[in-house]
Amino acid sequence: MKMKPEKNQVTWAITIFWLCISLMLVYYLLFHGKTLGKTFSTIVNSLSGIVIGIVIAFVLIPLLEFIEEKILAPIYKKRGFDVSRASTADKKKRKQVRNISVLLTMIIFFIIVYGLFRIIIPQLIQSIREIVYNLPMYIHNINEYSNAFLANRPDLQKIIDSQLDTYYENLSEFLYKQLLPMMPSVNTIVKVASQSLFSIVGVIFDIVVGLIVAIYVLLSKERFSTSGKKLAYAVFREEFANEVVGGFRFVKNTFQAFVGGKLVDSLIIGFICYLGCLILKINYPVLISVIVGLTNIIPFFGPYIGGIAGALLLVLIDPVKALIFLVFVIVLQQFDGNILGPRIIGNSTGLSSFWVIFSITLFGGLWGIVGWLIGVPIFAVLYALVSRITNILLEKKGLSTNTKDYYDLAYIEDKEFKPLSDKNNTKFNVKTDSSTFKKIFNLKTKEKNADKKEEPKSEEK
Repeated sequence: MKMKPEKNQVTWAITIFWLCISLMLVYYLLFHGKTLGKTFSTIVNSLSGIVIGIVIAFVLIPLLEFIEEKILAPIYKKRGFDVSRASTADKKKRKQVRNISVLLTMIIFFIIVYGLFRIIIPQLIQSIREIVYNLPMYIHNINEYSNAFLANRPDLQKIIDSQLDTYYENLSEFLYKQLLPMMPSVNTIVKVASQSLFSIVGVIFDIVVGLIVAIYVLLSKERFSTSGKKLAYAVFREEFANEVVGGFRFVKNTFQAFVGGKLVDSLIIGFICYLGCLILKINYPVLISVIVGLTNIIPFFGPYIGGIAGALLLVLIDPVKALIFLVFVIVLQQFDGNILGPRIIGNSTGLSSFWVIFSITLFGGLWGIVGWLIGVPIFAVLYALVSRITNILLEKKGLSTNTKDYYDLAYIEDKEFKPLSDKNNTKFNVKTDSSTFKKIFNLKTKEKNADKKEEPKSEEK
């Protein structure tokens, strides 16, 4: 006789299984987190070409869809061919449209990249050469500014001289005792040079693989999503599969809106910075604009990093121009944060400023610069997931999912919301002791009242 398990037993078995898996993962993260991090880094490095290709494809998908839907589809429709996604006819024509769209998208991408490198790279090299060539003059200018500033301040000059003497002694000791013994030998130099050469070859290989992967993803993006949907509905029940598909769609929209929008926003900010530097006659406008544009990709902290880096470079040339540049960057970032950024990116993440800072700090500490770039959309996805699970659990309990309903909430009793503003609610520590200020104020008031009561008694005596 075969024993068939009941539905509740299967449910409990699956729950216990996933609970054990979760506990094992938590244990491994707590006590073997470094090993897991190294393993993850190794996997990411081995798949770096594919990751680059997926990122490029994500950035280019809006351009592909624009070419396909706004340009080619109307042309084919006039010729009597329906190439829309809903149409089941003209599959060959739809495939032809996709091939042409991918070709045009990649041509535009290569033109933009070539144009940026053709215009920016030579000017960057020229600016760096000028900085290296004029560095002695810049140091001389700084020396003159410091001497003029300290001419009428002898006490400050003595303090700085004493600190410089100590600094030079420590520097010389470090050079002779620690740095010179660590100087690499010829074998070490050859080894480092060969490793650098292999790294350059590896980067070129990853870029080539990334471009091939990007083309393949653009050609077959619907095939990937279709396979994922098919797998989700095959494995999970219908309601849960809908949640999974919707979650992946949310992840795609969040990353695409944030990453693509941030790149466009940073490109515009870099161009505006270049025009502003030309108008204000600030030295090395291309170099400074590239610094400001690249650092602007990093949310929140990026504008400050770019502004400080540009100002430190200009201080060597002209401190007054450095101050003017700082004021200009502050105005530019206010324009970006309040006008340009919201128009391009909008509220694609749904995070407040606190959670943006938190996500940048957390993922920046875990993954460095990469964490700064992708930490915000990753945390936005996690935040949305927690919010969704919270709302589902509240709905099952018959409670409100509206956040505003919990603003003045003291506690819930028999599914009835008890507000904090109701003075009759005293459960669950609703009424706290008075603040320290009120305690002091009340104490002084009581002392005054006590003195007033004692005065008539003394007069009667």
